[in-house]
Amino acid sequence: MNRFTLYSACLLFLGLAACGGAGDHGHDHGPGGHEHGGDEHAHGEDDGDHGHGHGGGVVVTDFTDVSELFVEFPPFAVGRESPFAAHFTRLDDFTPVSEGEAIVRLSGGGVGEEVFRAGPSPTAGIFRPVAVPRSAARRRVTVEIISGDLRAVHDLGEYQVYRTTEEADASLPEEADDETLIPFLKEQQWKVDFATAPVLDATLSRVVSAPGTLSVSPNAEARVAAPTDGVISAPQDGFPELGAAVKRGDVLARITPRLGGDLDRASLDAERASAEAALEAARTERTRVEDLFADGAVPQRRVDEARSAERQAEARFEAARSRASAAGGSGGVVIRAPIDGRVMEVNVTPGGFASSGNPLFHIVNDDRLRLVARVAEADMGRLGVPIGAFFSIPGSNAVHDLNDMEGRLVSARAAIDPVSRTAPIVFEFDNAAGLLRSGASVSAGVRTSDSFTGPAIPASALIDEAGQDVVFVMADGENWERRVVTIALRDGDKVGIASGLEPGERVVSRGAYLVHLAASGPAEAGHGHAH
Repeated sequence: MNRFTLYSACLLFLGLAACGGAGDHGHDHGPGGHEHGGDEHAHGEDDGDHGHGHGGGVVVTDFTDVSELFVEFPPFAVGRESPFAAHFTRLDDFTPVSEGEAIVRLSGGGVGEEVFRAGPSPTAGIFRPVAVPRSAARRRVTVEIISGDLRAVHDLGEYQVYRTTEEADASLPEEADDETLIPFLKEQQWKVDFATAPVLDATLSRVVSAPGTLSVSPNAEARVAAPTDGVISAPQDGFPELGAAVKRGDVLARITPRLGGDLDRASLDAERASAEAALEAARTERTRVEDLFADGAVPQRRVDEARSAERQAEARFEAARSRASAAGGSGGVVIRAPIDGRVMEVNVTPGGFASSGNPLFHIVNDDRLRLVARVAEADMGRLGVPIGAFFSIPGSNAVHDLNDMEGRLVSARAAIDPVSRTAPIVFEFDNAAGLLRSGASVSAGVRTSDSFTGPAIPASALIDEAGQDVVFVMADGENWERRVVTIALRDGDKVGIASGLEPGERVVSRGAYLVHLAASGPAEAGHGHAH
């Protein structure tokens, strides 16, 4: 972390810690006036604050697929108000639920269902329904949130409704404050880039790191050259723009050739036949070398040379055919796109003169790209047969996993380069959205067959504390436990944990450093709040 980032984080922490003082800090959970109607009770709001601290009631944190509920409420007694302080967080972006209705239901126990409703409080994310149970029984408690397209039901389990207030209060266990827990409140979480993630039981692969580049397949790239000397003219719709999509056969330009007087028809036909034969020979050689490469008999360099020779032979054949066509009185040579793709280079101007072989257009089809990872010779022994790969682009935290991009292994048997002492491991993957560019340098990770099965968390959950790998584990929605962990291996943006975590626990996955700052700050920073 650089000095500016650390300074900014400290300022943010001090601002959050200020929430722990008097005034507009932390929760305002006081129940307001309410109206009772039948078995449904609608609750309004007033400005009253009914203060009580953590440990003065029931505290529950519950998750559905779309929402988190952190709720506090006193134990139930017949006829007594039990105000709920229900904090709802959206799990898609970890923002507070600021609109809608919260519905508390008490059911079961041989008596009728009781329903208590409340809209949002002045503090975004907090709803304060008040339950007033009428019958002493063991009741199942659910809390439903309805807000636009968000609808979720949190099942909190079964709770006893006691006959008297004294019995209810006596049911609470005597619990001393756990001094090791770190408070980081919902109002703090909602104001910063914060998120949590479950600890999953997953299988991860050991990774070999390597520098890499993105490229296109040799058959997905074409450089269009002038087939003959002549004057360039645009087609009816003009020259294609840089970045324009073209289809194979689209007209890119025309060339009006200048033919020497000594080139008669027979000579041009002979030139064309010779070029066609050379092209067939080049294609046959390329197929033969690719088969040898697949058997591990030749290096990647031989394949590249054979493909290059085929492209050159194809260009000579096209030039000969164009010259023969022009001599037949066509009035010009039509330049067509040889492949589908996008125009990456345009080197033409209307009325300009081009010599035979001058580059005119560069077309690339990047619907699928290749990742070429240059694995060091020293790492080849533990690579085995690669089972996947991922990469990131310098300057971006995004990890692109080929498992999510229809990736496949193209080649892993190339010879070691005698200069760089590396071997290329080639994968191909889908880039239909066109978000990635050929030629980009990347940091790649190649997955090996050596695997780990056990607890796994996002790599962003880890922070380094004096050489120790530390995560913050959720004790409840507002309290966190510092936990030292041992890393088994890293696989892209996931980390396998050898010790320190169990599947089913939940850790801070974004904003862990802010919790670290809260742990190292004043004991009461950000803790005092009204309920």
